[in-house]
Amino acid sequence: MKAFVIGYDVRHIASSARKAGHEVLAADCYCDLDLKESVPKAVRLDCDPQKSGDLVRAAKDLIKNAFDSYSPDVVVLGPGLEEMSVVGPRILNNPPEKIAQVSDKLWLARWLEKEGYPFLKSEPLSDLASSDQDVFDEWPVMVKPRKGAGGWMNRLAWTKEDIKKAGGQAKGDELIVQEWAEGKPASVSVVGTGKEATALVANEQLIGEPWLGATGFRYCGNLTPLEQNSLTAEMMEMAESITSGLGLVGSNGVDFLITKKGPVVLEVNPRFQGSLDSVELSCEINLFSAHHLSFEGILPERPKLQRSAGRAILFADDKIKIEEDLRKVTRWVADVPKTGSIAEKGDPLISILAIGEDRQSVMELLQRRSAHLRKRCTSSLKFTRT
Repeated sequence: MKAFVIGYDVRHIASSARKAGHEVLAADCYCDLDLKESVPKAVRLDCDPQKSGDLVRAAKDLIKNAFDSYSPDVVVLGPGLEEMSVVGPRILNNPPEKIAQVSDKLWLARWLEKEGYPFLKSEPLSDLASSDQDVFDEWPVMVKPRKGAGGWMNRLAWTKEDIKKAGGQAKGDELIVQEWAEGKPASVSVVGTGKEATALVANEQLIGEPWLGATGFRYCGNLTPLEQNSLTAEMMEMAESITSGLGLVGSNGVDFLITKKGPVVLEVNPRFQGSLDSVELSCEINLFSAHHLSFEGILPERPKLQRSAGRAILFADDKIKIEEDLRKVTRWVADVPKTGSIAEKGDPLISILAIGEDRQSVMELLQRRSAHLRKRCTSSLKFTRT
C-alpha cells in the first residue's frame, strides 16, 4: 500500500507505517535525519509553522502535487492538519468536524458531565473575566487554550485578576478556566472502529520535567506501561467507553489525571499520540497497522506487555546551532535534527528513547541520556550558541 503522511511533525507515524511494510511518502516541517533514513520519500514543507495558516497553505500545495505524482492509496493528516478537509484518496483520520468537536475542551467537559464521566469543571475565560461571581469554589484554577495540545500555554491563576490578565493576553473565547486538581498525569492508548474500541495500554505522562529543560505543564513524553492496578483497569475500561461513545475511529488517546478521589478525564485526542514510540517499544505492536485495520472494522487484541519503555522530549536550554549528528552521543534518540539546524530556547530539540525491565530502569536511562545530550549541546566544541 502507498501511504502519504503529512503534518507538522510526522516522524513517528511515517516510521510506523514504513515498519508495517508500506511504501510511504512523508512531509513535515523538519524532515529530521531519522525520518529521511527510514522513509526515503520524505520532504520538508516549505513553511513557517509559527506563522498562522502557513502550515495549511504549504500542505494544500503539496497535497495536490502528491495526489497527481505519487497517487497514494491512503492519506494520514498528522499534527496541525487533522481538521483539514481533503478530497481524493482514502483519508485515515476521524472526520474533521468530529476532530474539531472532540478537541474542544469546553465541549468535551460538557459531554463528559452529561455522560456521567469524572471531569474537571470548565468555563469560558471571557465569561469569568467579565463577571464578579465566583464560579469556582477553590483556587488556584487552570487557564488553558480551548483547543490545542502540548500544555505549554497552560498556567495557574490564583486570583480573579490573574484570570483577567490572561484574558487580556489572548482572545477570551480561545481560553478556558478549568478546575485545578493535583495528581499523576496518565493516558490510555485506544483503537476504535466508530462503534467499538480496544484499550491497548495505559501510559504515564512526563509533564514539565526540569531534567528535560521543560517548565510549567509542558508535555515531555511517556513511560509505558503505567503501573498496573485497579485504577489502571478502570481507566482503560473508561477510555474504551469514551472512544466508542464519541464514535472515534483509528488510534486515539484519552488523558487522565489520577487524583486522590480516582481518575479524572482531562482530554481526548482523536489522533495519533506522542506515546506511539513507547507503546510500540513496550508492546511490540505496530500502531499504524492497528490504525489502518480499524477503518475496516477490525480491532486488535490487547497486546501483552513485553517490557517497559519510554520516550522523553529534550528542550533547548538556549538558542543553539547544531553542528553534528546527535546520534554520536547515543543511538537511543529520534526526531534527530539536521546539522546546521537552529533551535530556539525552549524548542523541542530531540526525542530520547529507552527500554528496560521496569519503570525505574527506563527512567534512569532517560535521565542519563538526557544529561549527556544537554552537556553536549552546551559544549562549544560541537555546538555554537547563537
